[in-house]
Amino acid sequence: MITNMNFERLVIAAYRLPFKFTKTESGFKAEQNSGGLVSAILALSENFKKSSRVETEKIVWAGIGDGLPENIPDQSLENESFDIKPVFLPDELNDLFYGGFSNDLIWPLFHYFTSYCVYNPEYYDAYYKANERFCDELVKTIRPGDFVWIHDYQLMLLPEMIRKRVPDVNIGFFLHIPFPSFEIFRLLPRTWRESIIKGILGADLAGFHTHDYTQNFIKCVKRTTGFECHQNIIYTPNKLVKADAFPIGIDFNKFNSACHSEGVLNEKIELQATISDQKLIFSVDRLDYSKGIQLRLKGLETFLEKYPEWHQKVVFNMVIVPSRDSIEKYKDMKREIEGMVGRINGMYSSLAWQPIVYQYRSLSFEMLIAMYNLSDVCLITPLRDGMNLVAKEFVACQTNDIGVLVLSEMAGAAAELNECLLINPVDNNEIADSLNLALMMPDAEKLQRITRMQYRISHYDVFTWATDFLNETFDIKKQQKMMNVKFVNAPILSNITSQYNKAASRIIFLDYDGTLVPFQKFPELAVIDDDTRDVVKRLTRDKKNKVVIISGRNKDFLEKQFDGVAVTLVAEHGYFIKEIGEAWQESFQADANWKEAVLPIFDEYVSRCNGTFIEQKTGSIAWHYRNADSDFALLRLHELRDDLAEIIRHKTDFEILEGHKVLEVKSGKYDKGEAVTQLLKLGNYDFVFAAGDDKTDEFMFKAIPEGGYSIRVGLSPSIARYNVADIPAFMHLIKSLV
Repeated sequence: MITNMNFERLVIAAYRLPFKFTKTESGFKAEQNSGGLVSAILALSENFKKSSRVETEKIVWAGIGDGLPENIPDQSLENESFDIKPVFLPDELNDLFYGGFSNDLIWPLFHYFTSYCVYNPEYYDAYYKANERFCDELVKTIRPGDFVWIHDYQLMLLPEMIRKRVPDVNIGFFLHIPFPSFEIFRLLPRTWRESIIKGILGADLAGFHTHDYTQNFIKCVKRTTGFECHQNIIYTPNKLVKADAFPIGIDFNKFNSACHSEGVLNEKIELQATISDQKLIFSVDRLDYSKGIQLRLKGLETFLEKYPEWHQKVVFNMVIVPSRDSIEKYKDMKREIEGMVGRINGMYSSLAWQPIVYQYRSLSFEMLIAMYNLSDVCLITPLRDGMNLVAKEFVACQTNDIGVLVLSEMAGAAAELNECLLINPVDNNEIADSLNLALMMPDAEKLQRITRMQYRISHYDVFTWATDFLNETFDIKKQQKMMNVKFVNAPILSNITSQYNKAASRIIFLDYDGTLVPFQKFPELAVIDDDTRDVVKRLTRDKKNKVVIISGRNKDFLEKQFDGVAVTLVAEHGYFIKEIGEAWQESFQADANWKEAVLPIFDEYVSRCNGTFIEQKTGSIAWHYRNADSDFALLRLHELRDDLAEIIRHKTDFEILEGHKVLEVKSGKYDKGEAVTQLLKLGNYDFVFAAGDDKTDEFMFKAIPEGGYSIRVGLSPSIARYNVADIPAFMHLIKSLV
């Protein structure tokens, strides 16, 4: 159900337009194909109209229009649901962009076929230019309030290109193929991989089929850009971006109900006459090396060797849909498949029986549904697949006599369809044994497995997928708005000063490093200067003020810096609190033994990353990397964070904090926010003010009551009410108060 959307039009961008064009007297009639994405977008638009009670305009769809003449007038493309925007590319550019970079590099690389990759600088240049052409066409039509949804690996640079030219537009990006691990992704030249990551980050939401692909993308973002990432949120310099998993579904009702249609029933009658009482194993794929077709045939051959009792009783119908067979690599693959089919049939066939029926063609919808519905086993063996909707379609078509799904664990669908028989496609014996198990499975068990899978894919179908994606996009837009940088200008400063002067009781929280003093090469060098110390003193002389220095520094350092200044001190992110004229109080007591497990890890990373050092505190250990090479330090930072997370993942009272070029592990549920809340309870303040510069200060900002003033020093997005550019700008603000 649509809950959060607020947009004027849907604007879809994909490589190819999903329409068949027929010439008419007035132009061209565009008839949309029966694909799930088109159906989902249409349903989404209808739901939006109903929920908003607004008659929205047609959905805009931009893409390559096969068979359309260039420079065709928009009004000559007739379609009642879509406003079609063809993108025209010269043949040479399209060959280098689509056939080259997209399919000779990105496709094999993202599917882990690294030996098939072609690294050609001309390919990348064409890819960039083609994405620019798409951008030019879309910018002409985008209006304020539109939602732009960009699809797949051919257009990974497009989100950032549009963002630069239309900064406020809503943008979503969805990748329909796997996203690889960093070890694979880093095979791309540095400038190419950086442009792809930054291109995708131009979107507000980046969607992937599975959790694993999402985490691969986030790790590539960290290693490529160094951007901070927390719980699927990526902190880019100018906005938040969310990456999340959205497993694409099918139109379940369409496939399920089609099983009872007249056309499908007629096809079934013909098929049953052909196969008689034999068991039917079925598979259908595009011709592609990622589909594991040769391995499937090896598994079937092993099955025929190990289980001769199934001879004459089973037939394997293997359908391969033609795809890119003009390319030499695909021609060779087709020849190899046909040679294997001929050899296996030659070895096991008899006059009355042939184990493999091989078809190199496309099937009609009715024929496909009949094959799904009639098959005893569906065998799907990709070596790598983004999702694999064939598996879901087969499950949806099990209505009367129930079949069994045998599915490669490498397919994205395996995460959802875990009641199927999962196999490793390179293991011939496992394929053979699973086929035998499927054919021997009791009907009650088949029904139980299929029922559970059908429940899951019927509830998260293609319509739910599309709605979920758009809802999540608007959720992240709300977070962006909340985190937007709003700089203190003259009117805002005047308002803060006015409220300060009116207040009868004030509390002022000031962070230390990055707020009062600039960072130094080593922490002990960051001492407060006389001018800043004097400003703090002037604040404390006003009896209406309670001034709190709240820092991650240890208590001895803070006490030395503010000796003789009437301030409350909060050290180690709230572990220690010292009121004026009183002794230090511990807000939390931790067993120091926990450091024995963590300290060796920190020591190891000091050895592995030159220029880093450890700072031990009472309740925490910090790893500083401000003096290390930035690229290398970020690489080690991500590794250290993962290692620490593995060690402390069962310890619920431990936390990993990240500040300005420092990573810290602390024991206990205390932070600056807890300290602020505790101190606010001690008085009745009508002016609350807090300032800090990094992520540890976000806890403090959250604790500031409504109507209080929170200031983030620096340009980073924050939940703070306002930002100032740097320390001098902040000191100007404080001096305006005193």
